[in-house]
Amino acid sequence: MAHETPDADRAARVIAENVYAAFCRRATMPNRPLEEQTILARLVEAIRPQIGGGAPGAIVEAANAALSAWEQRDPEIRGPRVVAVSPIDAAVTVG
Repeated sequence: MAHETPDADRAARVIAENVYAAFCRRATMPNRPLEEQTILARLVEAIRPQIGGGAPGAIVEAANAALSAWEQRDPEIRGPRVVAVSPIDAAVTVG
């Protein structure tokens, strides 16, 4: 029997995927495909608590904290930061 993913979990995952995609388009980073799932999981963990009750600014802060932590672990990675997230359609703007 399949279980539905709760809306907040699904929303956090979509936002995390959009953050990751936007970051990678403008980032300086080595090609390490195995890291994708790790950073996506960390982005979801950071963003999930902000879904529903948090303001879009809290989602932005959470995403940026996860990106900063990733960059601190790997000095070869440098990229933009999230400046806006739409909780309605999960659109992400980086700058």
